[in-house]
Amino acid sequence: MIGMGRKRFFWVSLVVMALGAVLLVNAAASGGPLQLNQRLLIQGIGVDKTEEGVLVSVHVSDPLQQGAIQLYQAEGSTVLTALDQLSQTSGKVPLYSHNMMVILGRECAEDGAEKYMDFFVRYYETRPSVSVFMAEEEARDILETQQDGEYPDTETLVQLAQSGSINGWVVNTRVIDFVNQLAGEGSSPYMPVLGTEENQIQVTGTALFRQDVLCGILSPEESRILLLITKRLTGGQVLAEEDEAGKITLSIQKATACVSTALEKERPVLQIGIQCELEISSMDMMRFSGDGAQMIDDLEKQLSQKLTEQTGQVLNRTLGELHSDPFGFGRLLMQTQTGWWKEKGKNWESEMANCQFSVEADVSINRVEAEVPPLH
Repeated sequence: MIGMGRKRFFWVSLVVMALGAVLLVNAAASGGPLQLNQRLLIQGIGVDKTEEGVLVSVHVSDPLQQGAIQLYQAEGSTVLTALDQLSQTSGKVPLYSHNMMVILGRECAEDGAEKYMDFFVRYYETRPSVSVFMAEEEARDILETQQDGEYPDTETLVQLAQSGSINGWVVNTRVIDFVNQLAGEGSSPYMPVLGTEENQIQVTGTALFRQDVLCGILSPEESRILLLITKRLTGGQVLAEEDEAGKITLSIQKATACVSTALEKERPVLQIGIQCELEISSMDMMRFSGDGAQMIDDLEKQLSQKLTEQTGQVLNRTLGELHSDPFGFGRLLMQTQTGWWKEKGKNWESEMANCQFSVEADVSINRVEAEVPPLH
């Protein structure tokens, strides 16, 4: 038995050695494994619509120059064929697993974003966690922008999408978010918009879609309402004005929204309750003779009314005018008003325009004596 075990081990070892030799021969025949300097380390991809297909603009990190960003551009009938052209012009093989962002030109969004996004969903090397943007005009405008003769670091651009916790009005959309919003019933996709001003790249609003077609853009102030209702508002500042104190800047400490549904005469009703806690950060007048407590009461009423009105205006525009539902109200109706959804769900985006809604906003300002010192 021992002899038979040794023979079996010998033959298994021989087979393993033979397979290893075959792999070494194949590797040698194909030039061996690719070195890092033979790869295009893709950091960001922009896609623009052309008459014949698409133009891709690609930020590539050069490992031999401490990660300096280089710009490559190519055209093709599809995103993948255009990207394949990069190998012919550079002599290198693209590596997509390092990509951190996708920017769609406005014409791509107006033509229907799904066909341009499909590669980033389907191709095996791409990652679903990549941030996605829409350019105000062309994606190439963003990626061609230079500061002091250098292209901006791609990671810095991605951080723009994550700056909502600081400024309170930038949405953050990943490829997987866009796909889920598009495929899921009862919600509409959206993504941040990038623009340039004096060679500075910035987020200028939020692109809204009806299905996969661009239908409108929210301003930064309107985007804050979107973040609030979708429970993604975690920071930012609010500006108010008072007769004696002048302009007052308040920081958002906490913001929550509660949405419930009902049916009245076969029409859906959305009841939205908002609570927002603020803290005074600065005022034009450090010292004033007025009643600090009364001033805070007046500010709370002023800001509560303003927030109620702003929310109503955004809902009228998105649901009524654009027939887009980035808030996911349709999905909530599907879960809570199943009978209505079974009857109206096929045309839910149009039906959402018939929604009635009531908004009640309650703003409270933390009373800290050190912030508002009454002087007499």
